Amino acid sequence: MFHYEIRLNKFNRAYLDNLLKDLEDHQLDIQPHPELHSARWILSHLAISSDYAFKMLDLPSLCQKTWHKAYGPASQPGTATDVKPSRAELLAAIDVGYSKLCDSLPNFPDEHLSVPHGVELLAKTPLRTRGDLVSHILTTHFAMHVGQLSVNRRMMGQPPLI
Repeated sequence: MFHYEIRLNKFNRAYLDNLLKDLEDHQLDIQPHPELHSARWILSHLAISSDYAFKMLDLPSLCQKTWHKAYGPASQPGTATDVKPSRAELLAAIDVGYSKLCDSLPNFPDEHLSVPHGVELLAKTPLRTRGDLVSHILTTHFAMHVGQLSVNRRMMGQPPLI
């Protein structure tokens, strides 16, 4: 179970690494447009998103609660001035979080994943179960934010990767 989602997440994490290679640390806080997220927001949000998957699996969170508040779904698009995790912290949190998530999934019980996810924000979407939400976090959600980072890079004058 989740074999394809795990493979896609690993692909997206490798692409994320490539997107970051030519960005300097100070560029992580640039908002190329006031309504776009900064790279630090995107990385922080991806880091905490693994915690949302852990919640669906009844596993403990890994990221700090301050990160969740500053970079969660209702947060402002730029870098929070009072919560500014370092690039190294963020990359480690993403690597550890998604690696742990991917390692936990192959043998996870179907009956636990088939129950409704209970996330009000997604109540009117086709995502119905905990398994659906975990699949989304691993794939489409991660890819959407990697796409945002790609746009930010291009707006900062960086060359395309593909």
